[in-house]
Amino acid sequence: MSPRVSVIITTCARPHLVGRAVSSALAQSLRDIEVIVVLDGPDPVTLATLQSMNDARLRLHVREIGRGQPAAINSGVQLAQSTWTALLDDDDEWMPEKLEAQLRIAQSSACSSPVVGCRFLARSDSGDALWPLRSPERDERICEYLFCRSKLTFGEGVLPTSVLFARTELFRRFPMAEELRKHCDLDWLVRVDQHPGVRLEMTAERAPLAIWQNQPGRHRLSNVHDWRFSYQWMVRSRQMVTPRAYAGFLLTWVSFSARSQRDFSAIAILLKDAFRNGRPGALELAVYAAVWCFPLDFRARLSRLITRLGKSGDSR
Repeated sequence: MSPRVSVIITTCARPHLVGRAVSSALAQSLRDIEVIVVLDGPDPVTLATLQSMNDARLRLHVREIGRGQPAAINSGVQLAQSTWTALLDDDDEWMPEKLEAQLRIAQSSACSSPVVGCRFLARSDSGDALWPLRSPERDERICEYLFCRSKLTFGEGVLPTSVLFARTELFRRFPMAEELRKHCDLDWLVRVDQHPGVRLEMTAERAPLAIWQNQPGRHRLSNVHDWRFSYQWMVRSRQMVTPRAYAGFLLTWVSFSARSQRDFSAIAILLKDAFRNGRPGALELAVYAAVWCFPLDFRARLSRLITRLGKSGDSR
């Protein structure tokens, strides 16, 4: 019998991390799964580490040549035997109920190709934050959920690779863009957003179902700032997103990268393009001003303060 969910984990030369990710997948309360680990190129140490894990549900695939995470994900998806597929980065981990909760939402969805996310702990040097802060509205476009703000604090539409759960057929119809060295998860979400049968849904659980490692010193693409690359990616994607989402990405995501790189030439470029080709909202403009006017540590403290005040207000 085919497994109910295929788990795809890609890795390269990180045996000290991938074992934890694999263990969290194999420990799921949903037992009839397969865990496909794709080694992106010959990696004897990692291979030996994984071969020592005695579980028949674990499948290992070694690519002859390493070509990056998007290509490795695509290879894993082609090997998947189940109707549903979930992605997991090699340095993240899942709580035991994660797949069971997502499968329940997916199977009860009224749309033909649901993309199911979940809340997770964003783990950084300053502690854990529970993200995303809200679920998408019923008819909200995925691009606007990702890039537009309804609050000043960060953490609304955050959907890292490790929470993505969808039909295997959807991952095959829309493979990861192998030419991208960054934003392959965002790019995939923006492209499937064009499909009429796709809707983003979230698990009902308020508790986190995954841990996303977001420490600044950890080597992962989300911590590598290259605002010009991000800007050009959105320019190429402009026809697939709404004007509000286009402006929101430039004013928040791209401006944050540019500020982290201390490239003040981006101030006029991003603001001008946001108005020329997008439709910026008041909150995105406020975030943009804060990014350039206040230091990062001050913005982080202010964001945590606003979040705490919001939580105390919700409890009253």
